[in-house]
Amino acid sequence: MAADALRKNKLRSGLSVLGITIGIYCIIVVYSLVHSMEKNINDNFSQFGTDVLFVQKWPWDEFGSNYPWWKYLKRPETTLEEAQFLEENLGDEWASAVAFVFGNSVKVEHKGISLTSTRLACVSFQYNKVQKVDLEKGRYFTEDETQSGRSVCIIGAVVASGLFGTENPIGKEIRIKNRVCRVIGVCRQEGQSIINSSADERVYIPVKLGMNMMNYREGSEGTQILLKAAEGVNLDDLSWQTAQLMKRYRRTKPGAEDNFSVNRMSMITNAVSDLFNNIKIIGLIIGGFSMLVGCFGVANIMFVSVKERTQEIGIQKALGAKKPFILFQFLTESVILCIVGGLIGLGLVWSTLKLFNFILQYQMESSVSLFLSGQDVLLGLLVSVAVGLIAGVWPASAGANLNPVDAIRSK
Repeated sequence: MAADALRKNKLRSGLSVLGITIGIYCIIVVYSLVHSMEKNINDNFSQFGTDVLFVQKWPWDEFGSNYPWWKYLKRPETTLEEAQFLEENLGDEWASAVAFVFGNSVKVEHKGISLTSTRLACVSFQYNKVQKVDLEKGRYFTEDETQSGRSVCIIGAVVASGLFGTENPIGKEIRIKNRVCRVIGVCRQEGQSIINSSADERVYIPVKLGMNMMNYREGSEGTQILLKAAEGVNLDDLSWQTAQLMKRYRRTKPGAEDNFSVNRMSMITNAVSDLFNNIKIIGLIIGGFSMLVGCFGVANIMFVSVKERTQEIGIQKALGAKKPFILFQFLTESVILCIVGGLIGLGLVWSTLKLFNFILQYQMESSVSLFLSGQDVLLGLLVSVAVGLIAGVWPASAGANLNPVDAIRSK
């Protein structure tokens, strides 16, 4: 009976559905974008390793306008000697790999072609065990090359295409900061990263070679010691052990403040999640106003429907229909309206995300991917049902409480 009433008033039903469609679209498109961006950012950070510690002078768990950057700026940079000290004292039982890295932005050249602002990463031998260097061609550095500082390098896919075009770069030479280096490897193309962590525009060289090219304590953008936890080792325990060894090496006095930070990726991912949770609340408030307008629209239509079918309600009650039957009939009509509007809204969200993905991946060559999760679909349907019940309960109650005699006599 509810479905038949909706079919008889297609235009009116369609306009009611439109309000719910807009409301669901506003809420779910915000939630989908937030979930997608949060997952993309966290996935990008997680690529650095959820079981990896980063020892450097800057902490990652302090943000905001009160961040005391001037205090941390005075801290000394971590050094290769400290990385070697940690590797020797932690051993395989604590850390499966210890690496040292620093970098800067440089110009690279080959036969008159130059690329500016290329990311240069000077890495120790075990870097590939902590942060995977995904090679499409060639090989990684040997231990002898990293310790002796041989003039060899690994380049990203964008650097390779920019300097060599379709030519195979392996064995060719490029100039980095007036130093000629032989290309021994090319990284697999990753696409643009949302946090600018892609290896496409990066050049890797051995750490000793980098030290010969620049003063890494002053002329770089910061140094890091990377420690990958051994299997079965708790990251909190490894962090404590690392901090104690760093204090010992730097001869920090008891009770004195540390002049280094032991960071982990969860510090950033937790902050990102908190930020996006706040954005979701804002999106819910904005979408809530749209849903409120849609709810009033459905409630208005349901009052009209009850008014038009007053005699029908009277006949039903005269034939023995109870209040719950009349109530359920109009609530069903209201819920069906809202579910249809919700499904159309979800369809529009899916189409919007597909369009954005096409632009991001094919026009902007980005690795960012947007998606409509099952959680968001369920949220959209639940909100639709809730709005249908809220919008329909007052008109349905009004219809259910009609006196059958008065209802039959109404015109």
